[in-house]
Amino acid sequence: MLGAIIGDIAGSFYEVLEILERKNNKRNRSYEERIKILDETIPLFTENSSVTDDSILTCAIYDAIINKKDYEKCLKEYGLREINLGLDIYGRSRFGKGFVEWLENEKQGNSFGNGSAMRISPVGYLFDTLEEVKEESRKATIPSHNHEESIKAAEAVAVSIFLIRNGMTKEELKDYIQKNYYQLNYNLEDLQRNYTFSSKASNSVPQALYIFLVSNSFEDSIRKAISIGGDTDTIAAIVGSISESYYGIPKDIKEKAKPYLKDYMYDLLKDRYYKKEKVRVKNETNN
Repeated sequence: MLGAIIGDIAGSFYEVLEILERKNNKRNRSYEERIKILDETIPLFTENSSVTDDSILTCAIYDAIINKKDYEKCLKEYGLREINLGLDIYGRSRFGKGFVEWLENEKQGNSFGNGSAMRISPVGYLFDTLEEVKEESRKATIPSHNHEESIKAAEAVAVSIFLIRNGMTKEELKDYIQKNYYQLNYNLEDLQRNYTFSSKASNSVPQALYIFLVSNSFEDSIRKAISIGGDTDTIAAIVGSISESYYGIPKDIKEKAKPYLKDYMYDLLKDRYYKKEKVRVKNETNN
């Protein structure tokens, strides 16, 4: 779960760069620009990094599960609280237009976007059987993303987390995903050169699964996720959520992510991830 949030923070500003390039020059960011993040001397987090809707809604699902709340009510509670804060640090709405309309009861939750998969990781971590994971994944998805592709995408991520934390190898997982969800016949360099922004679940979740499979460490997985461009915060959030179950999260990365967490996020997650923490340094991103 924290893996998803770390991916979101790390990928947040790169998504802005991707959007600006498409808006201003009608093209993807260059391969050379995209792969700079693979240089481990470049920090994962900068002053331009921030939690986004991926982190907010991951916390909503986690809260719903551990405190036995209704998924829909919790998603709306978290969403409406954030909307009331105004625009994000990049001057944008904190959620996509369709999700905002759903929050404000102006639209049914029939999205086919990747918003279901970016927030689903708590289901993969907190339930004990494959049947429960599939059922709870569906329950956590359908309030706002009641479309077959979104339901499938969220389930693929939650199931991957569950299977890995129960001992499945990468090779076995790849076979399982290809038999039950998506083909993963990608090439990393091709994605880095040619992948185009898409928030559709079917156009981003398979790529995220592939990135995890070709990663070498937790940090490497986040860097490779960002390096393909597109919806980088969400792809990195999905990759980070799965990578956490396989690699764990290095202590130094957990500590570096901490100042970016909003107060309620830290309070919600601290017992699981920051048990020995006594003093926390806050910054302007907390509210």
